[in-house]
Amino acid sequence: MSEDSPLNDIRIGEVSKKWAESNQLYVHHEKSMSSTNDFAKSEAFSENLLQEALCLFLADDQLAGRGRGKNIWIGGTPGHSLLSSWSYLLMAKPQPITSCLMGLAVYRALAATWPFLAWSLKAPNDIYIGEKKVAGILLESVLQGDEVRIVIGLGINVLSSPPEVTTSGSIVGSMPRGIPLLGHDWTSFLDRLLYELTDALSYCESPLNAPTRMSLLKALNDNPNLQEYFERVEADGTMVTENGKTIHWSEL
Repeated sequence: MSEDSPLNDIRIGEVSKKWAESNQLYVHHEKSMSSTNDFAKSEAFSENLLQEALCLFLADDQLAGRGRGKNIWIGGTPGHSLLSSWSYLLMAKPQPITSCLMGLAVYRALAATWPFLAWSLKAPNDIYIGEKKVAGILLESVLQGDEVRIVIGLGINVLSSPPEVTTSGSIVGSMPRGIPLLGHDWTSFLDRLLYELTDALSYCESPLNAPTRMSLLKALNDNPNLQEYFERVEADGTMVTENGKTIHWSEL
């Protein structure tokens, strides 16, 4: 992206905050914070949020963004990415299949908004366009007595990607020549994302049904970096390769 590009004036966090406010969602946005997931967990059972079924936390920049395990989230230009945590109040502790359901939910929302891009899913929860990683998901849960919150950390490279990470890409950088990223498209994506996440959480206590397993199989096998294709996905989220190797989603 050139230095004089009009996209440089856009802040994804601010645009997303306005979307949340227009949908009457609780939203907290800061220009910079250590980690949206850490902040969301610290606020999980704050008195003023106890009645909020969904809380959205946004930042333009993260100083200590995290991935799974010891992985870190390397950010690019502040404001160019969706750095978010979606904190849902649940009736029961999340089951292991929740992870693959959330990955599929994000994949579906992106593919529905920009169907002409080559989306795929890499287990456990990385989203790709072609050979480039564009998004990552981190799930964490917080318990207090009988109350449970699941925090869905979602980072998406929207306008650009970190230049030092050659394996990363962005939505804008993947667009066909002459096709812009429209503001309406972004808010439509957020609408679809809200629907997909909320819908997926309603199924996280049941085994994966056949259509969901087939959708996961396609999303996984569409990844061009895959070394071995998957033959099927079991009801508990276990992936089985063409050579019979089993990989448990919850153990990745």
